[in-house]
Amino acid sequence: MEQMIGTPPFRFEVTGDDSARIVEFRRNSLVGHWRRVDGKGSVGGRARRAARNQRWVRCSATVQAAGTVVEVEASKGRGTLPRALQLIGVLSRGVNDQHTIYRVRNIPPGPVTLVASWAGMPYALYAASSRSSARGAQVFTATRMEAIPGGTAEFVRVRLSDGTEGYVERDQVVAAPDRATREAGLEAARYV
Repeated sequence: MEQMIGTPPFRFEVTGDDSARIVEFRRNSLVGHWRRVDGKGSVGGRARRAARNQRWVRCSATVQAAGTVVEVEASKGRGTLPRALQLIGVLSRGVNDQHTIYRVRNIPPGPVTLVASWAGMPYALYAASSRSSARGAQVFTATRMEAIPGGTAEFVRVRLSDGTEGYVERDQVVAAPDRATREAGLEAARYV
């Protein structure tokens, strides 16, 4: 919500453990100047009053037996309804959306490699499929690794050529074909 619709002239505010809102803090005036509408600041030494029609979008997510229930509520006024609908659209597309980072990345069993951004930098394998677990052996982009069953939604379980096993964050690895052919490259591209 913060990344999708909490951009100026709105700001993101956390309102609880499972709820947040965006609220308008600036508005373009009739003469083209941005002015504050949240009641902060002063004009001529006098405190500015908050606008009566300040716009906002509120969102809450609660876990229930049927799944996560997301409620989105928007105030009246230009700008808030399209932003609320934009958030609903992103949530409705879910993990199958190919235009966001919130998609399922299936890494098939077989050879994998670290993404190019890790070139020259060591990456320490996780001992378990948790970010709080201990870190173990260090690998580089060219290190031979094989994805094996046993991963989670966030982690891929890998085995190094010396038999060491560990976990790598799913977004840090890509499928790497054994042979350099056009067909093998196209097949590997399916998992990016």
